[in-house]
Amino acid sequence: MYDKSNGKQAIAIRIGLQTHVLKTCAVHNQLYLDDDVDPAGAFALAIELVRKHKAYVKQFHDNEHELTDLLSETLATTPMWCPDCRSPAMLGQGHLTDRRSFVQGALEVG
Repeated sequence: MYDKSNGKQAIAIRIGLQTHVLKTCAVHNQLYLDDDVDPAGAFALAIELVRKHKAYVKQFHDNEHELTDLLSETLATTPMWCPDCRSPAMLGQGHLTDRRSFVQGALEVG
């Protein structure tokens, strides 16, 4: 799913994990999106890190849009449940939602 050698994507994932919009399954160590957490905090943190020229995000060369675009893509392509834990029962309980509109809503806030 993710290119672990891609340092930029690793930064986007870490921002998602730090803001709790992304979680890691305790059993399978798989990433999933927590749709109960507003992703706006992840975008705000990404922008703040770039604007404050933090070394953590130096690969983005002061381009906050590059980081927020990558964060948006990362969140939109992350499953909303652990791929190894999902069951037919969970799939029937409305856990499938449009992630792109979820992420877009966060971008419109603020």
